[in-house]
Amino acid sequence: MRKMKPIIKTKSILASLLVSVLFLASSCEEYDFGDTNVNPAQTGTPLPNALLTSALWSVSGYETQTAPSLYVQYLSETQYPETSLYAVGPVSWGEYTGVLQNLNTIINYNTDADTKTKAADYGSNANQIAVARILKAHVFSKVTDKWGDVPYSEALNGNTFPSYDTQESIYKDILKELTEAENGFDNGAMPSGDILLNGDKAKWKKLANSLRMIYSLRLSKRYPGAGDYAATQFNAALNDSDGYIASNADNILYPHLDNNNFANRWYSLFLTRADYTISDVMIDELIAKNDPRLEVYANKNTNGAYVGLPYGYTRDQLIAWTANNQYSLMGDAITGQTSDSYFITSSYIALTRAEAAELGWTTEVAATLYAKGIEDSWRQRGVYDAVDFAAYLADPQNAYVGNVAEKIGDQKWISLFPDGFEMWADWRRTGYPELTPTPNFLNDNGNIPLRYNYPSNESDLNSENYEAAVARLANGDNDDSPVWWDN
Repeated sequence: MRKMKPIIKTKSILASLLVSVLFLASSCEEYDFGDTNVNPAQTGTPLPNALLTSALWSVSGYETQTAPSLYVQYLSETQYPETSLYAVGPVSWGEYTGVLQNLNTIINYNTDADTKTKAADYGSNANQIAVARILKAHVFSKVTDKWGDVPYSEALNGNTFPSYDTQESIYKDILKELTEAENGFDNGAMPSGDILLNGDKAKWKKLANSLRMIYSLRLSKRYPGAGDYAATQFNAALNDSDGYIASNADNILYPHLDNNNFANRWYSLFLTRADYTISDVMIDELIAKNDPRLEVYANKNTNGAYVGLPYGYTRDQLIAWTANNQYSLMGDAITGQTSDSYFITSSYIALTRAEAAELGWTTEVAATLYAKGIEDSWRQRGVYDAVDFAAYLADPQNAYVGNVAEKIGDQKWISLFPDGFEMWADWRRTGYPELTPTPNFLNDNGNIPLRYNYPSNESDLNSENYEAAVARLANGDNDDSPVWWDN
């Protein structure tokens, strides 16, 4: 389970950002300048294909968000440790003015009677709306997983002071949106600008159903019973005739290019410097399990050994350690310029199904799905060998006996690497794998952060709604207040 340090209550002082906007008005007479200030090369209407491409590329960035990867101890900081020591503060929510706004524009442009005919030049209205709704639901899941209660029903419509919806209501609407979007495709053209699935309708439907299963399971602590809301939603997705990600052939991945615009984001992160590398926690676990994924996840150091950088060290400790030791870098197969990165994999869905079966939500065989999840991950990473795999499952560390919830969690942790964002959510919910917080913590409580703090200007600009949301948090607007589904 999650290992926690004794909580020391101190008052957090968060700086507030005062935003002043000056409007200068003139009473001079008006003049008609015609088209003088109109750029003839600039479109006056949105281009749905460009908005979709931009949104998809933005979504790919969740896999390389380093803070969650540090929280779940996938990575260690090499030079300037702060996040791995839990130095926390307000975090801005850029999604509202970026990817979410783009997706909302696609939906509106394909819905409005005045624009939908022109919008259909880029794919049928229904199919553009369905794809945008799936992605919008996915992004909002990330947003609410970061902070908890956030603006949702009153967001993206010009409301300057939106209320914060409860995470419970947001998740229920996300599941509704995914269900309706999956059923909302028609026989028309698929959207142009789809750099993720290249207009493959069947894969978009499988993606929607797979997300429904993941997000239903996210609610397991709130709705644990086999007849409760979460299990009902899970089974509806599992039994949907359009299917889900069931094999590596179904994996949803980002194909990267050998240019800096669409290069693998890990490659771009390490292009000029290496502030992060694979942690000793991950490498030591892979070595202990004799797990062949080690050779994919890490490179050997110059001495020909796999050595992880100690997690949670201070700068002085890092300087002392690196004076006498060499650490491994993240594997070339992960950080190559054109290396694939993964949105959702068959391995993760199989392990998700294994957990649901173990909870009694389904009639599937948990042990079989557990083995499938590991095998699919090995095959995904190109390390599968039948003899080695049989030995791996026979090892008491990995055999489906004992605390099977922990073993499922451990295998999710290994399989999902390096997607720390998704793993951070799963770890918060289950407490697996067992992670020991750094003793060199910089936050007030010494625990691994459970959420982000709201943006610093919310307490000034949207104070009434901000305060109402904070009042619903167990420990206020701090990193040790669990989000709703984590209670």
